[in-house]
Amino acid sequence: MPSTTVYLANDIVRLRRVAPDAKGKHPLVATLFWGDRVTLVRKEAGRHVVRLPRREWNEATKDYDEKVVECFLPAKVTFRDDPLLKVRFVDVGQGDGAVIATPRGEVILIDGGEESHLRRYLSAAYSHILHTRPLHCRALVITHGDADHFAGLTDLARATRKKTSADPMITVGAVYHAGIVKGEKSHLGRTVKVGTRKYLTELHDDVRDLPDSRLNDSFRAWKAAFAALKTKTGGKVKSRRLVWGQAKAFDFLSDEGIGVEVLGPIVEQISGADAVPWLGDAGRTINGHSIVLKMKYGNVRFLFGADLNEPSEERLLAKAADSGVSLTAEVLKVPHHGSADFSPRMLEAIRPVVSVISSGDENVAKEYIHPRAGLVGALGKYARATVARPLIYVTEMVAFFKRSKKSFRWYEKTTFGIVHIRTDGTRVLAVTNSGRDDRKEAYAFRVDAQGDVAFEPEVTPI
Repeated sequence: MPSTTVYLANDIVRLRRVAPDAKGKHPLVATLFWGDRVTLVRKEAGRHVVRLPRREWNEATKDYDEKVVECFLPAKVTFRDDPLLKVRFVDVGQGDGAVIATPRGEVILIDGGEESHLRRYLSAAYSHILHTRPLHCRALVITHGDADHFAGLTDLARATRKKTSADPMITVGAVYHAGIVKGEKSHLGRTVKVGTRKYLTELHDDVRDLPDSRLNDSFRAWKAAFAALKTKTGGKVKSRRLVWGQAKAFDFLSDEGIGVEVLGPIVEQISGADAVPWLGDAGRTINGHSIVLKMKYGNVRFLFGADLNEPSEERLLAKAADSGVSLTAEVLKVPHHGSADFSPRMLEAIRPVVSVISSGDENVAKEYIHPRAGLVGALGKYARATVARPLIYVTEMVAFFKRSKKSFRWYEKTTFGIVHIRTDGTRVLAVTNSGRDDRKEAYAFRVDAQGDVAFEPEVTPI
């Protein structure tokens, strides 16, 4: 039979190797989810066979080996004609990192953590593309200028598809950012006082135009990596500072029926130029003026809360009320890693069904006790009232650790915590991994046009 590309209609599908092992068994190779794309190459023993490109890390060569593995699909597998919207919240340690993949294949990255975790995840998740060409990211969104949100993108921008090649791992259409740049000692730039209020007036459109002396180490590294980034055609990547109301920034998604509203930063005009209120100190100011995005696909809404804090959430609530903008969303990327610095009124306005906290303590110097117990409790209290069992995820808690052989007190992370969200605009599937390749935690629910939610019975793998 000629090869045919289809999309999985089952929620959780286990793929086993066609070639048996020494015991005559067909070992598990991968587990795919609803909407994943597969190419059928033939039928054998009444089951479909697919080929999976694999990029496996070779510790000896310190590089990826390219492999193709033939796998059986389960006999009960069914297919759908259309792909889905996929959002993945990736365990990047301390920080944020989310991957949006649209039905037509556009890829948007929202933040990238601080280390190499996102790059390694993309190497595996997009091995079928990286096998032959760079992954094209239509936009990189840097919600704000803390290293735990963008230093991992520096690592990704520098990466090549193979260690021995100069071929880049990614190409990029545009970089969207909040415009606040950190200098040494967390200096953010010029401020002015208007009456009793202090404002930050130094907002930048393109970090590549700034002298290195204005930047801290993380920004200098990002500037160099950004300057080397190329578009699909080899041109210069666009840089754009986003503020509330810039709907056209994501117009390239409109023909897929996906709408994205930019809900932050909220700027004010001081002497005819954009400025933002000072929020007490440099840390709260740069966090509070993050890019905030609300994405809608059919009946399903996502709110990406970056590192908002209580004063910035209160400003957003007031601005949304004045503008007639709803903050309600089924899926919430919880602001600021589950910090205690939040407004309960904000959660009450969002009324999430699924809340995802991106946090991870990997080093004593960056131990912030995230997520805070009060925040987790508030997520349950202010979740959608009609939902008896709202879903609250913490990326670190859906990871898996095993005890190290070096010491009974040491643990190694063997499975990174990724929260997979899939939707066709009405139905939503949420899946996470576990310490066992054949065991997943999954929930499915439907959202009607009025925002009412109905959960389905337990999801059963095949």
